[in-house]
Amino acid sequence: MGNYFVPSKGVDSWRELVADPTKQWKPHYSAYELAKCWEEAENIPANVKSVLENSHNSIFNELEILYGFPEYKVKIPGGGGSSQNDLYLLAKSGAELLTIMVEGKASEPFGKEVRAWIGQNPSEGKKERLKSLLELLNLNEEDALDKRYQLFHRTASAMLEAKKVNAKHALVLIHSFSADAKWFQDYQSFVEMFGITPEKETVVGPVMQSGVNLYFGWVTERLPEKTKKYFYSLFKTDKAKRLAEEIDDYLYNGSPYKYEVEDYHDRENNGVRTDCIGYISKKGSYKFATTTSKRGTCFVLHLGKKLHTHTAKTMQRELDELLGHAFEDSHSGRPTPGEVYIKLEWVDSLEQIKRFIDEAYKLRIKK
Repeated sequence: MGNYFVPSKGVDSWRELVADPTKQWKPHYSAYELAKCWEEAENIPANVKSVLENSHNSIFNELEILYGFPEYKVKIPGGGGSSQNDLYLLAKSGAELLTIMVEGKASEPFGKEVRAWIGQNPSEGKKERLKSLLELLNLNEEDALDKRYQLFHRTASAMLEAKKVNAKHALVLIHSFSADAKWFQDYQSFVEMFGITPEKETVVGPVMQSGVNLYFGWVTERLPEKTKKYFYSLFKTDKAKRLAEEIDDYLYNGSPYKYEVEDYHDRENNGVRTDCIGYISKKGSYKFATTTSKRGTCFVLHLGKKLHTHTAKTMQRELDELLGHAFEDSHSGRPTPGEVYIKLEWVDSLEQIKRFIDEAYKLRIKK
């Protein structure tokens, strides 16, 4: 297959290009947020444009993106697989061309450290690839060993594409979707090898490498917080939306354990914000209930898969019979052991399900 690219039909066009759509394509994950941010922008996202324009370098004045290629693969000298870049942009500023390799980041690191990637008994292929990268970037192996390997081939990709189109300038742009700038120190340590000190929300450089003016930039994208009202709005009927609010009010103000309930909504898992309304007991660290957009948007009771898998199955059957619908018929995914699912659209009132919520709480704190 040749290097043929077709126009995007929107954010979902990017999904089929990522390595693992099931795991990577979720709100607050870098692949999803990067696609959404750049697809919805008029040429350049506002935060990126601001950082570029404030860099006080004329090459970024009046910058225009000519073409963008998501999940763009660049063959790196020295053998091995291609470097798969989150987004390659070919841009121009006046009469000058500029290649930009955009790396989206949220909770995931910049790959392994070089010493871990190459291993104690490296293959000839890995030796040759590392040698080629270091020669291209004019770096030495001793300094590189404790740096993140991914940053080397992303930088090499920007430079190799610049040479391919006779561009004099190349930019490695980290587009971060982590509010606390996770992994910035690894980026900083890498860039300092080129004799420059990077900062957040700025572009540094250039440094001349193999005939190309090389720049580095870091931009943080502030993602809007998803409030409880956002999750309520996902239910299909007004009755279900009101019931979701009633459940929340009951847990904090009406339940026998109201003073023990703690909100899980604003927590993070590996740097990614929990995408649900979660409830835990102050007596333990496990969720006992969740309002989530997963499984077709529903209310989930977490009984515990280690102790209460059988109890959960029994409770699910009882609820299905009570509500007149089998949850498994509404969703194709396999249930998680120890969980019970309630479609709020099928519930007439809180009283119908209150005893199940209370029982879930009692069972969960036994952990």
